[in-house]
Amino acid sequence: MKSVKTRLLALLMLLALVLGGCYVDPNNAVNSNQNGNLNFPTYPGATEEPAAAATPDPTDTPDNPVQPIETEQVVATAPPSGGSYGYVTVGPMITSSISTQGQSTATPVPSPTPKPTATPFTSLKLGSTGQDVRNVQQKLKQLGFLKGNVDGDFGKATEEAVKAFQKQYGLEVDGKVGANTLAKLQTARATMRPAVTATPKKTATPKPNYNSNTYLRNGDSSSQVRSMQTRLIELGYLVGKATANFDNATEAGVIAFQRRNTSYADGVAGPETLKALYSSSASKTSSPSGIVGLSLREGSKETAAVRLLQQRLKNLGFYRGSVDGSFGSGTTDAVKSFQRANSLTADGVAGGGTLNRLFASSAKSATVTAAPRPTATPRPTLRPTQSPLPPNIYVLVTPAPYGYYATLRRGMYGNPVQEMQEALRNQGYYFGATDGYFGEGTENAVKSFQRTNGLDVDGVAGPATLRTLLYGPYPYGS
Repeated sequence: MKSVKTRLLALLMLLALVLGGCYVDPNNAVNSNQNGNLNFPTYPGATEEPAAAATPDPTDTPDNPVQPIETEQVVATAPPSGGSYGYVTVGPMITSSISTQGQSTATPVPSPTPKPTATPFTSLKLGSTGQDVRNVQQKLKQLGFLKGNVDGDFGKATEEAVKAFQKQYGLEVDGKVGANTLAKLQTARATMRPAVTATPKKTATPKPNYNSNTYLRNGDSSSQVRSMQTRLIELGYLVGKATANFDNATEAGVIAFQRRNTSYADGVAGPETLKALYSSSASKTSSPSGIVGLSLREGSKETAAVRLLQQRLKNLGFYRGSVDGSFGSGTTDAVKSFQRANSLTADGVAGGGTLNRLFASSAKSATVTAAPRPTATPRPTLRPTQSPLPPNIYVLVTPAPYGYYATLRRGMYGNPVQEMQEALRNQGYYFGATDGYFGEGTENAVKSFQRTNGLDVDGVAGPATLRTLLYGPYPYGS
């Protein structure tokens, strides 16, 4: 009976404590071993370390911003006979969060912003369109690979630009913008792509190779001659390759250079000629006067040399075709005719020997049939007012022996007259046709030249006139 009373008293005391607002920490009640496994409740006023705030569940919705705090429900049980009171967990209990004032408050928890899902990159290729294509085009244009419009349309121009970019950066050249190409595009420096152009090779101007005692003449052979030929070829007075041999073609080139760059033209390259030749102000020409170092035959592709060959053969009366630079059968026949007339092997090939003779001043021209003279009409008697010969009567004149001059006058025709007409034309005195006929126009040109150079103005091209016309008023070898 006493035992029953004792238990009732203990229950009443426990009930009083619970109703009095005491709080028992269930964790301490269960886990602590102090005081004989009894955990005493914490009274108001006792200082405790604040509990960590509960982490909100990311699945919370705006309609339920605060979730109730879930704890375990603890009830008192009667201890076994002779034991102490304890606590057991019988199930979950829902409580609200408690403020420092002992009042229940709801703390709002913001809803987390969902992370955007990255769109996987797909390869861009011919036919693709859209903003990704436009971005690629813009980058290619900045780098200098794309010349077209940035229009978002992956066309042929964009494909070629991608290929050029891939080639320059060591990527697979397929014209498609895959992951590797895109990564390289994004890291490439935005500098203009240098234009790929072939740099023309400049012909090195030969260094001057002469002194105050240098005189290069026809027949010489030396490195000085080679340098001179190289310079003449560079300036356009010769065609071909330097041979180091001063031949007739080289002499013709020297004379042509002297006529444009010095006051004399004797074909001898002395110090003054060489000084002018190697000068930076030396005049160029598009009309070469000799061919060196080449062997021309039917089908040759050396157009400039073939054209010069045809012109020289035409001047000598062997060629009747067009001066077109095409070495055909007509040119072959003309070369053979020239070779036969000059005692050379008539093979139709313009080699070194043929070219050397062709450009010599002693080269024989084709036989020109004189214009038929009327046999029934006697030679007219000239009156003092008439010219030396009537204009319809011409006498054939042939070149004088080498080193001498044939006196030319009105009424003559032939190669010497034609060469004189060309010299008068080059120096600005004659404007008619270089047809080899010494007519009134040629006579007037000779008189004008004589008047300018202090010679006897008689219209007759004698040795003094021709020497001054062809070589200038200077002693031989200047």
